Formats: sequence, structure tokens, C-alpha cells
Amino acid sequence: MLVCYLNYATSYWQAILPMYKIAVKIEGIEKRKRSTGLLHVIAGFFLLSNGSSYFKHLNYTDLIFVLPFFIVGVASLVYGLFRKRIDPGAHYNHWVRTLQFLSFAILAIIFTNFASGVTYFGLILWAIVTMFLMFTERKVFHDTVMQIKDDGIHIPGYFTSDVIPWHIVADFILRPDYVTITRTNLKYVQLELLEKIEADEITAINYFSHEKIVQYSSLQTS
Repeated sequence: MLVCYLNYATSYWQAILPMYKIAVKIEGIEKRKRSTGLLHVIAGFFLLSNGSSYFKHLNYTDLIFVLPFFIVGVASLVYGLFRKRIDPGAHYNHWVRTLQFLSFAILAIIFTNFASGVTYFGLILWAIVTMFLMFTERKVFHDTVMQIKDDGIHIPGYFTSDVIPWHIVADFILRPDYVTITRTNLKYVQLELLEKIEADEITAINYFSHEKIVQYSSLQTS
């Protein structure tokens, strides 16, 4: 009984754990990356504008209460304009978005008593948008990894991965620059690699994939 349980547990973990990982370029995600800087710039301008309105409401006194919003606004502008140069790996993108979210949320609370409805709901909207971007951009910048697993090929997406099960894969070819996946209906997916892969790893991934294709195709015909 114990042996059966251990065999089941082993097969279960082999099915859910990634066997190989390949960093790939997904065109839709790459477009999101390129638009990130613009969104930072817009958020920065909006923070500076509302920070100035708050400072005016305070009769241009108590700068200490407004200064954090100005700092986050300027930081957002600088980061948005020069992100590719100062942070090519987008390691700080999530933290900038977090500061933007906190700034918009706090300003929305402060503006409740004196701002117009349009301004107030604009701040609420931007707080929601930046909170959404906190999570989606984290995936966009750090999770564009294709996983080759026992249950199929997992291609990264915005929220979840698109799984191509082995029984509908006709061919899998990994090269130093591209990976090509051909389905049994003759449709294919070709993705550019973002990182260099050693020759022995390419051989191992191709061998593993072809073994899975043969295994599942034999099950289909039996």
C-alpha cells in the first residue's frame, strides 16, 4: 500500500513540476513591455497635477504633506522615460507601481472632503489601474518562460499559460534561436528565444519532447 502511494505521489509531482524552462519572446507581451514606460509617464503627470491641487488646497503651506506625492510623481516620470536605460531588467517596476498605487489611494481618501466628483473618481480609477498593473506587469516582465512538462508544453500568457498537450503535438524542434511547435492539425507556433541555451540542453529538451510525442501518439493509435 505504501509503495503504491509513493509511486502515485512521485508521478503526481513529476506531472506538475516543470521539466525544462525556456525564456521565449511573446509578441503580445513584448508590446505590453513597450507601453509600460508611457503608462509610468502618464501616472507621473497625474500625480504631480493632483499633488499641486492638494498643495493649493493647503494654501501652499505644509509642503511636507505634499512632498511624498511630488517625489513619487517625479520618480514615475524619470522611470517611465529612462526605464530601458536605468532598469533594463525591470527589477524596480513593481515597486514603482506600488508607490503609485499607494499615492493615488491616499490622495483619493484626502480628496474625499473637498474635490469634485470627477477628480475623486479619477484618483479611484488610477488607484485601481496601478494595482492591476502591479500584478500583470510582474508577470509580463518576469514570467515569459515556456515550460516543457510531462503533461504538455506550457506557453506563457497574461494571466495563465496556454497548455498544448502532447497528444496534439506532431513535432517539436528547438534551435539556438527559435523553438517551433507543430500541431497534429499542421498549425504551428514559432517563438524566438530570449536567452542563450547550451547545445547539450537543446539536445536534452529535443530528446525529451520527441519521447513524449512518440509516447502519446502510440497511446492514440492503440
